[in-house]
Amino acid sequence: MFSIPFSHKGGNRVAVADIGSGSAGVAILSFARGEPVKIIAAHRVTLPFEERTQEATATGVISALAESAEKALAAARTLGFGPVQSTHAIIHAPWVRSKTVSAVKEFPSDQKVNAEEIAVLAKEALAGEKEFNHQDLIEANVVRVELNGYPTANPNGKYAHVIFASALVSECQSRIRNAVQETLVKVFSLQPKLHSGTNALLTLLRERSTSHTNYLIIDMADEATSLISVHKGTPIAHVLVPEGTRTILKRVAGKGMPEEASTLMHMLARNHCEDSSCEELKANMARTEQELVRVFGESFSNLAAPQKLPNTLVLVADSSMTEWLSLFFSRIDFTQFTLTTQPFSVEILTPEELQHFVVFNDPKKNSDLGLLVSSSFIESNLAGGR
Repeated sequence: MFSIPFSHKGGNRVAVADIGSGSAGVAILSFARGEPVKIIAAHRVTLPFEERTQEATATGVISALAESAEKALAAARTLGFGPVQSTHAIIHAPWVRSKTVSAVKEFPSDQKVNAEEIAVLAKEALAGEKEFNHQDLIEANVVRVELNGYPTANPNGKYAHVIFASALVSECQSRIRNAVQETLVKVFSLQPKLHSGTNALLTLLRERSTSHTNYLIIDMADEATSLISVHKGTPIAHVLVPEGTRTILKRVAGKGMPEEASTLMHMLARNHCEDSSCEELKANMARTEQELVRVFGESFSNLAAPQKLPNTLVLVADSSMTEWLSLFFSRIDFTQFTLTTQPFSVEILTPEELQHFVVFNDPKKNSDLGLLVSSSFIESNLAGGR
């Protein structure tokens, strides 16, 4: 199961599914050497705003995946696109949980290091992990190796007397895992490779920035938010917050409709919202902030237990909410949790940043950040196998 990291010869035609907590999208990718990956066709289905159990949400998301896969494939075929050669699914919280495990091995003297030795060490680390159901693991990737205390991206063939290895492991709810596999096999006649949203973001951010290796990721989906504390390029702590864009919109909407609140927030972000409805929205947003201070304060406390949080915060969320959330996380006093006791410096991950990795054939769909992140992740990994 372990990879360092995985590389896979996926061919030139690839289908990638992005499965969130309240939507599912599918993109059909075309690879050409020396050019950004092109999304030939894409479709996403988002569940309507309504109260539903998690069981009903799961059913809805799988139905959305089936519809998106069928429509994306049909659109690709109308453009003369041939059969896909590999399929991938990136699954997000709350369906997936991720954590980092690590282990160290010492030798009396320097020994030649190889990939098999590191894989064995990673398996030892995983064997000591008791929180996850190991039968539900969908991936286990070595994310950091240190030889004699020094990190190295290419440990194979080097000599060391101390080897330290960290691995990211991800567990997926069995119902979602089985349904995703069955749905994508039915549409594409290929068994998909499953990945976590955490792995996708970490891979992307490692390539996105060389200026810093310490950062806090806030990945806000519809119904949940993943918090990941990254130190020296390694995710050391993970916390899942049962609060997402939809639950926040319900708070902000008050007695109104969440869809209307979302539209007004879009307008507010562009300074196009000045009537009484917008004033009421601002008041509701202020009240919601007080509730979010408590929710995220408790989560930051748990996340900072092994080590204080980096000051750089990378925010991944719906575009209608990013400006407000960015101000919230940088303005509110969370300094007791940071390494420098300074406020967070927020960086928003935007679709525009990813367009040198992946471009849409249809520019109107360039705003689908989920499909852009998932496609960029697949591009990064498949590039190593071509």
